[in-house]
Order: sequence, then structure tokens, then C-alpha cells
Amino acid sequence: MVTIKEMAQELGVSTTTVSNVIHGKTKEVSLANIERIQKILKKYDYTPNINARNLASKRSKIIGLLIKSKQNKIANRFEDPFIGRILGAIERHVRQKGYYLMVYAVDDVHQVQQFTMSWNMDGLITSGFVEGDIRYLKERFKNPIAIIDDYDTNGLGNCVNIRIEDEQAEYLLTKYVISCGHRKLAFLADNLVNLDKIRFQGFCRALKEANIPVSREENFIQIYASDAGEPQNMDEIYEKSFSYTALLCASDYYAVHIENMLLDRERKIPEEISIAGFDDVPISRMVRPALTTVRQDIQAKGIAAVEELLKLIEGESEDKIVQLGTELVIRDSVKKI
Repeated sequence: MVTIKEMAQELGVSTTTVSNVIHGKTKEVSLANIERIQKILKKYDYTPNINARNLASKRSKIIGLLIKSKQNKIANRFEDPFIGRILGAIERHVRQKGYYLMVYAVDDVHQVQQFTMSWNMDGLITSGFVEGDIRYLKERFKNPIAIIDDYDTNGLGNCVNIRIEDEQAEYLLTKYVISCGHRKLAFLADNLVNLDKIRFQGFCRALKEANIPVSREENFIQIYASDAGEPQNMDEIYEKSFSYTALLCASDYYAVHIENMLLDRERKIPEEISIAGFDDVPISRMVRPALTTVRQDIQAKGIAAVEELLKLIEGESEDKIVQLGTELVIRDSVKKI
């Protein structure tokens, strides 16, 4: 393979000039020389030695993406529409910025330290971690972190939080369902921590504002997911559904499964019971009746995580919260009564 020295000799310029063009430092290089050097790089199909470049810059150019998942559900986690879309957006944007992405799914934050230390990562993006996980991680990883959807991050330092208006979004969705005449509502999720806790607060606020009694015992139905990530307590959900006129699910993924289950058992939607989701993933538009839901721009969330993380890496930004907007999407699964 041709060397920088050999190309410099062929062009009659210094090795520093060739090196500067290769690494994008063209401020002091004439336009004519930039064009000549780019032509010879193309001629020899020259690829810079990434290891040497990273060693010189003291950067690995590696970004880690950590996704929280139970060990027996890791394969299925990547089939989740939300994770699939945000992973695709992150990978494309990381690559466009000249970095490399390493993805690691873990069920315990204590497993992360070996991963981060082995690869000398410039920064991390996290998704799906619950309260306390990020604080534990930050004590052991000193480089910047972009945190997607975690509310327990105040005062950590060298972090940026990317999220949406979860409480307000669920509040507006619930308020719409109430405006359709519903007073017997249930919120369905697999737990009430982190995002689901915040969304349940929005759900409760809307009910209290409408003078509808609300409590965890009366208005929360827990979903127990199988190893495939699908609700497995369908019989329980079916029986409890008769106590409500509307079911509000923490995600479209759960809402679609529950809608199909109810239809299979000959419950009419929305004539007998209404259902709503959250996220507006493509499947929410494909089911019949199409889901009323909350739209968040999942790809924009992934891109924002990359952009803000790189700003921290370059020292161009300080800790902050980036809050993206949402939109109520009214379709056919909620009926006025």
C-alpha cells in the first residue's frame, strides 16, 4: 500500500500537507493542493490507518449503545419496533459522523464495566435503564453519556438526557379519551418505574382533573411479558377489561397484542371497549381498527442522542436535557360514548 510519504513525493508537497488533507485539516492548504491530493488518494484507493489516527488523537472513535433487557429476552428486544427504529437512526448517524457503533444488551448494569473498559469508548448512549442504573454507570465511566428516556439524571455531570414530554403526552391522550365520555379507564404497562411511572402520573392527572377517582389499585393493570416480549397474562387482562370502557397501554406494541386478543375473543373495538397506545410505530396504523396513540419522532430522538453526545465529546456543550415534542394521533380505536 502506498504511503503518505510516497504520495507527497509524487506531488511535490510535504507529508504534513497530505496528512492534513486526509484528516480534514485544510485551513492552511490551498484549494489547488486539496484537489491534487484528493485525486491521488482516489487513484491509490488510500485508506488511512484508523488505529494510528486514533492513537494520535487519543480517541477510539467508538460509541457504545447500551440497551437494557432481561437476559432471556435480549434477542426479542431488538424486534421491538421502538428499539429497531432508534437503533437504525443511531447507527446511521454515528457512521455519518465518522464513528463506529458497538451495541451491547444487558440485563444488569453491573455487566457494563467490562464492556466499557475493554474498548476505550469515547462515549455511551443508553436506552431502557431504570432509576439508579445511570448513577451507578456514571461512577464507573467518566466519558460523556447520552441518556435516552431516564428521569433520574440530575447532577450527574458530563451527561445529556434525551426524552419527550411523557407526562404531558399521556395526560393529553387520557384527557382526549375522557372527552369522548369515558370515565372507567385503565393504564396498562409491565411496571410503574421510569417512563411508565411518569406516563401513569399524566394519566392520573387527567382523571383527577375530571373529578374521576383514581388509584394504582383500581386503575393500573400490570402486563407480565413472556420471553418473546408478548403479554402472557391475557386471561387476566380479558377478565379485567369488562370493568373498563377504555384501556390505555404504555406502548403500541402492547396495545396491538391486547387489541388482537380482545378481537379474537369477540369483543368489539371500539363499540364495546376502546383502546389506545403510545409511540405511533408503523403497526399502529396497520391494525384494524387503527390505534389512537401518541406520536413521538423515534428517529429524531436517536439522532439527537448522537448529536448531543458528540458535542460533549468535543467539549462544545454542557449537561442539559433535550426534550422533544409529541403529537396526539386520533384514529378509530377510541369511541365517543
